[in-house]
Amino acid sequence: MTHPTGDPAIPDPAERARRNAALHTDNIETGWWDEHGRPAPWPDDIDQWRPETGEPVTGQPSEQPF
Repeated sequence: MTHPTGDPAIPDPAERARRNAALHTDNIETGWWDEHGRPAPWPDDIDQWRPETGEPVTGQPSEQPF
């Protein structure tokens, strides 16, 4: 079975709403903040988010990768 959002780590909208309500009730931060720095619920479009990727970094042969 395929997960509705494509990634099992990202809850579907109904589950996000349930979790956000529970976090808000318990006064727990979600890891997201609004433009004023206050804790905010998960964004509604989190399942459409893609990480920004740039050009691959090519180091010198003598450099460690991390």
